[in-house]
Amino acid sequence: MLILLSIMALEVIEISAKHKDLLSRLSELIPDLDPDAPASVQRIFGLGLIALTMQVTNRARQQQQDALVDELGALAREMVAAESWEDPES
Repeated sequence: MLILLSIMALEVIEISAKHKDLLSRLSELIPDLDPDAPASVQRIFGLGLIALTMQVTNRARQQQQDALVDELGALAREMVAAESWEDPES
């Protein structure tokens, strides 16, 4: 599924008018964000997944679901390693 998303034409992804407005405004504030570029949409999708993962992890932590917290943490570390991101605090 993710492979299909990365090669889909931007026109296939339906974005509401409110989301388009937000995307347009963000592109004014973030110089390398192009709302018409598939790479930017993919970047936004990835950031959304990170935000969602953080939200789920926080809930799991509050509910003391340690196994889920560990699993999501491991997946996040794999993603960071795959993207060659560095931890600014290290």
